[in-house]
Order: sequence, then structure tokens, then C-alpha cells
Amino acid sequence: WQAQPDLIRAGAATVGKFERYFELFRHRVMPLIHGRRTITRLLAGGTRAERERFYVETWNNWRWRLLFQLFFSRFAMGRLGRDPAFFRYVEGSVADRILARTRHALVELNPAENPYLHTILTGGCGAALPCAWRAEHFDTIRANLDRLSWRVGALEDVLAGAGRGAFTKFNLSDIFEYMSESAHAELLGRLCEVSQPGGRLVYWNMLAPRRRPDALAHRLAPRDDLARALHPRDRAFFYSALVVEDVLA
Repeated sequence: WQAQPDLIRAGAATVGKFERYFELFRHRVMPLIHGRRTITRLLAGGTRAERERFYVETWNNWRWRLLFQLFFSRFAMGRLGRDPAFFRYVEGSVADRILARTRHALVELNPAENPYLHTILTGGCGAALPCAWRAEHFDTIRANLDRLSWRVGALEDVLAGAGRGAFTKFNLSDIFEYMSESAHAELLGRLCEVSQPGGRLVYWNMLAPRRRPDALAHRLAPRDDLARALHPRDRAFFYSALVVEDVLA
């Protein structure tokens, strides 16, 4: 980080490969679909009925549907936005599923409160800051920095040096989509080994469905009730499913 002052000034949330892909979408594609005034109106939000009317009557035009399908196709994303290996276990239309989730973000969620949508469309969050960036959380984060311990590498390598009961919580993003179902099951088993009883796993599915296999029913209990309650509120809207699973004793 000390050697990357330009990236820090640009904002750490803007310099990843997928973030650069969104930047390309913002600068090269969106101007062909909607002007700045229309984008500003979208991000102003409104009631659920107002958001749906705006989406149907103004936002969802033929240019939006056509260019979205092209830009978020398996081919384009594999070349520019994601590692092609990401799609190895994905079936069906990538663009169709992402388009459906985007409609959810524009209609069911309030765009005015979504920092990820603001960043994708404008390059900044405006007043819709992520929780960690809000002033009221600054002192809490600073006071607990010494509790962070960084391990850089594959999760399997990190877990290799961990003993039984070393962890209680796991935020696993969508890493399982890069794995076959057998590799996913094997890694879940290893996570159970290093977790304390009652530990919790949280992970997301974007395009490839992954959740606890029946073979691990004696070690992991799905918390579908909690996942169903939380997922509709998730502002990281590209994910098709949220998975919550508890480690059994």
C-alpha cells in the first residue's frame, strides 16, 4: 500500500479488475443508453411504485436491454471483467440473470441508498456510503485494527495451518463458484473441521448454485430462514442467492 499512492488516491474500491470493467461500462456504454440527467433521476430513488414506473417507462428501453446483453455476456465478461475460469460451472445465459438482478436493484431496492449502484453509474458513492465508510463507524474500526490478522494466499493454504475450533465465523464471498461441486464439498468439510461448534458460514452464489451437499448434513445446518430474510435487502445486487450455514457440534 505504501508503494501505491496513486491507487489509494483513486480509491481502493475502484482498482480491481471487475471494478475497471464497471468503469468501462460507465464511460463507454452508459452514454449510449442514458444521459446524466436520467441517471441522476434513477439514483434519486423514490417510492416502490415510482421506481417501477420510472424503470418501465424510462430506463428499460431497447438500448439498455441490447447493450446490457452484449456487455454482460459470457464472452465479454470472460475477456474483460472476470477470469474465464469463473464461468466453467455456469449454465444458461449470464446476461439474462444479471439483468434480472439489476432490475431488482433498480425497483425493489432504493437506488438512492445503494453505494454499489452509485459507484457503478457515477464512479462515486455520493451520500450513499457503505457502512465501513460512514463517520459514525470510524472510531470503532480504528480501535479494533489490532484484532486484524492478514493471511495472503489460497483459503486451503490458510486452513492447513489452523487447528480444530480456530474459527467461529466465515465470510466466503462467492469463492465456491470457481470450484467443482466435489471441490466445494471437500472445502466445506475442512471449514467444519477448523470451526467451533455453532460457527457460521456465509457465502454468495452469483451464477453457479452452491450450497451444503447432503453428504454433509450431519456437519452443517442450512439457515434458509435467515438467508431468505437477508438476501432481498442485499445491496450487492448481482448475487442470485445468499447461503447461511451453521456448523453442528
